Amino acid sequence: MSPQILIDVIRFMRKAVTTFIALFALFITAIPAQAQLFEDFEDGSKGSYAAGSVTLASGDWFMEEALLGNLDNDNYNGTQGVRLDRRDGIAANIYMEFDYPNGASEISFYLANYGSSSGNTLQVQYSTDQGSNWQDLGEAVEATENLREVSLPVDVEGNIRFKFVHASGDDRMNLDDVQISDYIAPAEEPTLAVDVDGSEISSGGSLTFSQTTISSSKTKTIEVTNLGNEPLVVSEATIQGNGFSLSDDLEGITLGFNESAETVLTFSPDSEGAFQGQLQINSNATNESAFTLDVLGEGIETGTAISIAEARELSEGTQVTVSGHVTVTDEFAGPVYFQDESGGIAWFDFARMREEFTLDIERGDSVVVTGEIGFFNDLLQIVDATSYSNYPEGNKTVEPVAITVQQMNSGDFESQLVSMNVDIDHSGAFQGNTNYDISDNTGTGELRIDNFTNLVGAEAPQGETTVVGVVGQFRGTYQLLPRDTDDVDAEETTYPGEDISRDETFEVVTWNIEWFGSASNGPEDDQEQFENVMTVVETIDAEVYAFQEISNPTLFADLVDSLEAYGGVLADFSQNQKTAYLFKRSEIDSLDSGVISDGMTSNYWAGGNSSSFARFPLMFNFTATIDGQSRDIFAFNIHAKAFDDSDSYNQRENASRELKLYLDQAHGEDNVIFLGDYNDNVTGSITSGQDSPYKNFVDDTEYTVITQSLEDAGFSSQSSGSVIDHITITSELSDEYFEGTERVENTNYIGSYLSSTSDHYPIWTRFTFEGTVSNEPIVDGQPTDFALNQNYPNPFNPTTVISYQLAQNSTVNLKVYDMLGREVASLVSGERMAAGSHEVQFDASNLSSGMYIYRLSTAAGQHFTRKMMLIK
Repeated sequence: MSPQILIDVIRFMRKAVTTFIALFALFITAIPAQAQLFEDFEDGSKGSYAAGSVTLASGDWFMEEALLGNLDNDNYNGTQGVRLDRRDGIAANIYMEFDYPNGASEISFYLANYGSSSGNTLQVQYSTDQGSNWQDLGEAVEATENLREVSLPVDVEGNIRFKFVHASGDDRMNLDDVQISDYIAPAEEPTLAVDVDGSEISSGGSLTFSQTTISSSKTKTIEVTNLGNEPLVVSEATIQGNGFSLSDDLEGITLGFNESAETVLTFSPDSEGAFQGQLQINSNATNESAFTLDVLGEGIETGTAISIAEARELSEGTQVTVSGHVTVTDEFAGPVYFQDESGGIAWFDFARMREEFTLDIERGDSVVVTGEIGFFNDLLQIVDATSYSNYPEGNKTVEPVAITVQQMNSGDFESQLVSMNVDIDHSGAFQGNTNYDISDNTGTGELRIDNFTNLVGAEAPQGETTVVGVVGQFRGTYQLLPRDTDDVDAEETTYPGEDISRDETFEVVTWNIEWFGSASNGPEDDQEQFENVMTVVETIDAEVYAFQEISNPTLFADLVDSLEAYGGVLADFSQNQKTAYLFKRSEIDSLDSGVISDGMTSNYWAGGNSSSFARFPLMFNFTATIDGQSRDIFAFNIHAKAFDDSDSYNQRENASRELKLYLDQAHGEDNVIFLGDYNDNVTGSITSGQDSPYKNFVDDTEYTVITQSLEDAGFSSQSSGSVIDHITITSELSDEYFEGTERVENTNYIGSYLSSTSDHYPIWTRFTFEGTVSNEPIVDGQPTDFALNQNYPNPFNPTTVISYQLAQNSTVNLKVYDMLGREVASLVSGERMAAGSHEVQFDASNLSSGMYIYRLSTAAGQHFTRKMMLIK
C-alpha cells in the first residue's frame, strides 16, 4: 500500500469522508464504512424512572433511575433527552447493552443540570468485556446550567461499550447526543491533517471568506493534527496578503499522535474590493511538508446589503445588512420573518425596535435590517439590530414554496414561507404552544401551534390538507409554524357574549395551581408563580375561583391580601395539596364553607389514609349578586385521586358515587356547582377499558357537565392529554348557564406559563342571571335613566313586545342573539331615538324553540341584556 493511500484511509476514518469509501474498500475491506456512532435519544420512549431497556436507533440501552424527558426544565437537543435522577440517595445510570466494534478514539456528549439544580456530576465508564467490568474514563464531569458539549479521549480499539453514571449531587441532570468516534490506527511517519472550522481541507485548495464590512472582521479556526506515530514538528505557519492575520504562527509546535493545535485566521478589510492571500504550514510531515491554501475575501461598505443566503453562512456575532419582504409580523409575539430570493431569516428584536422607533409593519412590506447574526434555541436570527427601514410602497405578496416534510426536516428552508400537503395527526381543537405530528409520503415532521395565533381552539382539518407557514427550528427540530386559521383552512373559535361586559355576568373558574407555594415541588420560583397567579386572576376577572394544590397556606393568605377585592376560603384538612376558593367581595356574600366529611369514606378520597388527610370536597355556600340579581349557590371543589392504575380509578369512581348521593339528598333543589380537578375524563377514562368515573353525573339529566364540550372538542386542560378539570351544574342553573362560554384559558400573557405557573390551565365559564341589567325606576312617567324591560309575554309564541326607556336622545341598537352568540335579528339598527319610552314587536316565526338573548346598546356606551324564552 502506498503512503498516500494510507494517509487517505486515515483521513477517511477520522472524518467519515464518504468520497474515499470506494478507494478505501479496495485496500482494507475488513474495516466498516461507518466512522462513528451517534445516539440522539430521539427514537425511544421511556416516561418513568423505573429500571428497564429502551430500544434506540443505535441499539438497546439500559436506563436505571433515568427516563427520556422533554419538560420545560429539561435541557436537550431535538425533541427529548435523557434525565438522570439522584434525589433521595438513588443513583442513576444508563449504559449500552451492545458493543461498538470499531473501538473509540474519543467520546463526546452534551450535559447540563435539570432546571435550576446544581452540584451534579457525571462519570463516564467503558467496558471491553461486554459489561462484566467497567473502568472510569477520566474524572467525573460537572454539569452546567445550559447544555455544553464534553469530549473525552478514549483511544481503545476493538469492541467497546460505555456507561454514564450520575456520580454526585442530589438532584437531576440531562444527557444528550452521545457520539463515539472510531479508533484511529496511526500511520508510521508524521502525518499532517488540516481542518478549517471542523471540515477537512486539502493542500492546494482555496478558502473564501464571505463579504465583510470595512473595519469589521471574520474568523476561521485552523486546526493542525498529527495522524502518525512519529512526532509532527511544525516549523512555520504564515499568512501572506493584506487584510489577513493569524493569532499564532505555531512555530516549533510538536504534536504526538492524534494531538492537535489551533490558530485563528482573521480577515479584516480596510477598504472595498477583493483581497487575496496565502496560508502556508511547513512541517516534517511525510505527506505535506509544505501545506498551502489560497485565501480570498471581499470588503464592503457598512450598510451594504447582502443576500440572506450569504448572511446565513456567516459566523455568530457578524454584523450584516439584509433586506427582504416580511412573511410574519407579530403573529408569534416574537421574531419577525422575512425573505429574499435566496432564503429566509428571522429578526429577533423587532418588538424592541417597534417600541423604540414606533414602527409599523405589515406582511409583504419591504424591509432593510442591520444587526448581528445570532442564535436562539438553534434558530438563526438577526439580533441587536442597529438600524431598520420599512418600505410599505414596496409591499408584495410573498408566495409560499411547495415542499415536502423531508425537505422541511433537511433545514434547507429554515425561516422561509412554505406550503405542505400533509396529514395532521390530531382531531378536534388545537391547543396553544403544542406540537402535532404531520406526515406525507416522505416522512414525519412537526406542526407547531403558537399560543398567540387565532389557531388556538380552532378545529384541526382532517385528511390531507394544505398548510402554509414558516419553517422554524427549536433545539435541532424543524417545525412548520402556521400564522393564522387561513394558513390551515380552519375556522377561528369565537365565544358568545364577548361584547357583553363581565360586570353583567357571573364567572366561575376551576384551576389546579401546581404545588402553589411549595419550596420543593412544582415551579421553582415561588414569587414568580405568586405574581403570575395574580395576573391570571385579574385578567379573567371572575367572581369565584376554585383552586387545587394550594401547598403553602401562608402564601395563599398573602395572595388574598394582595388581591384587595377578594376574599378566600382554605380547606382545613392536613393534606399538603389543599383546595381553596377565592371570591370577589363586591359580588359574593359568603354564607358558609367547610370540608364535607360526614357520610364520606376517607379511603375513597385522595390521600385518605385517615379522615384528617383525605381530600374531601370543599363546600362554599354564597350569594352571588350580579347587577341587582341574586342567587344562592352551593359550590363543591374536589381534587380527585390521580393516576390511571385500577386502584386510583376505583377511588375516583367511589368518591364520585358518594358525592352524587350526598348532593342528591342534601341539595336536590339547590343551585349547585361541582367543579375541580376530576383527574379523569367525563366521556371515558384515562384508565384503559373503563367508563368515566363521573358517568353517574353525565347520565343524570339533573346534572350538566358543561365542560364536556371542551373534552369533546379535543382541548387539554393540562400540559398534555385531555380535559381532566371540569365544571358540572345542577338543572336549577341550566337556564342561566351562558352556553358556549366555557373555555380553557389561553395564558399567552404569562411567559413560560407551564414551567413558571402551573401544569394545568384555568377552566371557566359564564352565567347570565335573569334580569341582570341596570334598570332604574321611572319617576312621574319620565325615565331618569336608561332601562331595558323584560319582554312580554315571556315565554312567547311567536311574537313578544320588548320595551325600553331612554333618559336622553340616543342612537340605539337592539339585537337578538341565540345562546351561541349568533345574531338572529336586528330590531333597531343605529336609529336616533328621542328620550322617553319605546317598544318594538319581535316576531320569531322563523326561529326554533329555545332561550334567546336581547341586547340594547347606545352610542354613549350603555349596554343592557335580558333573556327570553320561545316555546312553540
